[in-house]
Amino acid sequence: MPYLSVKGTKTFYLCTSGKSGNFLPVVLIHGAGGSSQRWSGQFSNWQNQETLFAVDLPGHGNSEGALLKDIGSMAEFIADFAQALALETFILGGHSMGGAVAQEFTLRYPEKVKGLILIGTGARLRVAQSILDALAAGKMPFKDVNHLYGSATPDEQKAGEMKELEKISPEVFWADFHACNEFDRVGDAEKIQVPSLILVGDEDVMTPVKYAQFLASKLPGADLKVIGSAGHMCMEEKAAEVAEEIRSFLNQFRISASGANV
Repeated sequence: MPYLSVKGTKTFYLCTSGKSGNFLPVVLIHGAGGSSQRWSGQFSNWQNQETLFAVDLPGHGNSEGALLKDIGSMAEFIADFAQALALETFILGGHSMGGAVAQEFTLRYPEKVKGLILIGTGARLRVAQSILDALAAGKMPFKDVNHLYGSATPDEQKAGEMKELEKISPEVFWADFHACNEFDRVGDAEKIQVPSLILVGDEDVMTPVKYAQFLASKLPGADLKVIGSAGHMCMEEKAAEVAEEIRSFLNQFRISASGANV
């Protein structure tokens, strides 16, 4: 399994070889309580031409290190991760909390991000106080995963996802949700000046379509795509469709023999 030392922290990540070398690399960031495995459906739908990286944030998945306290700290970790991989410029993508991190990183390091992929996210990510209180008390407030998946997802798959969810510590969810609750870039979203692809499931109740519409209205040149019959985890529920939308978006970032975008 690929590991990387990021400022002395053993960090796990998934990657593809990107054999063609014709595209800028893509760095993907998971959502709250997640890991790089949330992108496995995307990896399986690529043609191994593009170079993709999906990282486990500290304290998540197979990465070591302490949980990060806020979205800004996560953005700085991504900066360190990119530096450890010697990535000068790249496309940055994120789901839910990862989308918040991607926005924050782009606002801090606009020269490094050539394109932005935002999935099931918003410029502000409020979390109900009752959820935060339950997690702070060490209790999981979720009885099922209907809030994550759309109606087209089979019940048996949802049951399996719930079992996986129960393996994650309430401490991890509390740290992530607290970071999300403190995140607010509503007044700064229009400062993001890179081409953006915004994806959202039409049945997403966590970050509804209106969140994506707000981002699309603020980010210049943003391309909004609503994925039908999908919930908050649309990149898993409709993996092939989402992969095709991302691949189409990436075509504008092809690299010529001279190293310039074509």
